[in-house]
Amino acid sequence: MTMRMTKPNRVHLSAAAALLIAAASPRAQASGFELREQSASGQGQSYAGSSAGGTDISTMFYNPAVLTRFDGTRLNLGFTSILPSTEFSGGAASRSGIPAASPFSAIAGPATTGNAALSAVTPTLYAMYSLSRDLKAGVAVNVPYGLTTQYDANWIGRYHALRSHLQTIDIAPTVAYRFSDQWSAGVSFVARQAKAELSQGVDFGYEAYGAVAAAGLNNTNPLTGGPIVYPGAADGSVSVSGSSWAYGFKAGLLFEPTKTLRLGLGFQSAIAETIKGTATFSVPGTVALGMAGLAQVNPTQTAALAGLGQAFAAGTANGPVSALLNLPSMASLGLAWDLSSAFTLSAELERTQWSKFQELRLKFANPATQPDNYTTENWQDTTFFSLGGTWHTGGPWTCRAGVAFDKAPVADAFRTPRIPDADRTWLSAGVAYQFTRGFGVDFGYTHIFCKDSTLNLQGGSDPGAPSFMDGNLSGTYKNSIDIWAVQARWAF
Repeated sequence: MTMRMTKPNRVHLSAAAALLIAAASPRAQASGFELREQSASGQGQSYAGSSAGGTDISTMFYNPAVLTRFDGTRLNLGFTSILPSTEFSGGAASRSGIPAASPFSAIAGPATTGNAALSAVTPTLYAMYSLSRDLKAGVAVNVPYGLTTQYDANWIGRYHALRSHLQTIDIAPTVAYRFSDQWSAGVSFVARQAKAELSQGVDFGYEAYGAVAAAGLNNTNPLTGGPIVYPGAADGSVSVSGSSWAYGFKAGLLFEPTKTLRLGLGFQSAIAETIKGTATFSVPGTVALGMAGLAQVNPTQTAALAGLGQAFAAGTANGPVSALLNLPSMASLGLAWDLSSAFTLSAELERTQWSKFQELRLKFANPATQPDNYTTENWQDTTFFSLGGTWHTGGPWTCRAGVAFDKAPVADAFRTPRIPDADRTWLSAGVAYQFTRGFGVDFGYTHIFCKDSTLNLQGGSDPGAPSFMDGNLSGTYKNSIDIWAVQARWAF
């Protein structure tokens, strides 16, 4: 049952909306919930100079114009293994609207977690065909956003998050043209599929406790003297899953003022995903037992009890949902400078428009019984900067190294267990080996150092607010990430 029997989803689906935007940043390896890992060669130098074009066609992900730097037919196939560590500690959780002295105030459960982030392997594929010396056609397949996190069912933050999973796939046909020896331009059409899944705990006992009090019903167990329904006595869950297709574009310029200096400008458009899916509730048997107990001590209130039951059934009915996910635009500027035949210095500056992500609104098919639910995000634009170097040995080996700084888009007041983002510093290294003229392999490794991130969520005092039934939750996240990448390159 719910605090407000006519609008139960406003209470226990607020976190359900979070998955439909999804991703928890420590599982994604760039600010917000972006996956920057798109090639092993770029990984080896923290993606420095990617927009200016690197040693292979994988940099078309950041700037489609760089294809004009390559000839013939080329194919890249890569895999990246992402090994995150995300541990929550020092936790405290309490129910909104209940005095601290009450035995029902504290939310029971483990106040620390093991690693809540699951490892993942993401693929990349790039192909290019030279239509002429100056005109190039290509296609890229990437996973630009993604995460999977899993908390234990009884942890103290279960009303905020249990499982979160996001997977996106981009398919981007590309055309690039060289206008002169100095200037090239390119454009990509992006088709993106997003799949999302979320679950969280629901405190049906607390919702029933408040609803019974509001209705003026007797809630006293005649045998024990305690309440029949009470907070924490009937935990259930809700899960949301959905998918969508949406479309956008990329565009870029490449300027080569000399044979040793390249400047690249890349742009990726914002993409609005309308994710459509299904909400599914799991209601424990203790809810029915509680209703039976209330009927025994309220023999003359059959109409009121029937009304509560009907409102609860309508509010927790499984059915379709939709949410608008505004994925940000990104602008990047890259530099690659061949200081000598043996060394290339690279730099990258990227600005991501996370400020588009201000609110997530979840819409139900029957707004009369399940009105819109929204979550305020208030994210901010972020800047990524990296500096790297490539050493050309003159033989089959190439060595790379890089460092990067990545700012989190979320302020402390809005951080959630689904997206406990934090500022991070990258240290990267990589090598490449050219087996033959037409075949080579790249390896890249990065360790990401993340600042500890604090969590201090407040459910507020309004029972009708989306966050009220989630409760208050505080604690600290300690995060770090290891990334390994491998990529094979063919030139025909």
